[in-house]
Amino acid sequence: MYNCAVRFGQLAEDYPVKVLILSPDIDETNDGEEASMEDAQEALAHTAGIVLNYLIDQNIPHNILIADEGMTLYIIPRKFDLLIENVNFFTSFETLCGFVKFKTQEAYDSHSFDTVKQ
Repeated sequence: MYNCAVRFGQLAEDYPVKVLILSPDIDETNDGEEASMEDAQEALAHTAGIVLNYLIDQNIPHNILIADEGMTLYIIPRKFDLLIENVNFFTSFETLCGFVKFKTQEAYDSHSFDTVKQ
């Protein structure tokens, strides 16, 4: 199949957002040979496809961040915006990444870091 393994990881447990990290293990393959960049990309794409298809089949909304020239994927599951009614800020991808946009000036004035963090 592929001559390269794919590592699964996550951010620190105390991080407020759950993130699945996928990256190819391009140091060495099982039989001691170095994996080619093409094998690493194909293995990562195949693995990401399986994970993303699962999320889609389970109706789990998610965002994908691509880093390290396409060699690291951050898959961030999230909630549907329609299900989050009791907040005064947008529940978009920017919010998950720490960029909180409030709907009104009053909402901004009435919140602090601690209330948004909750």
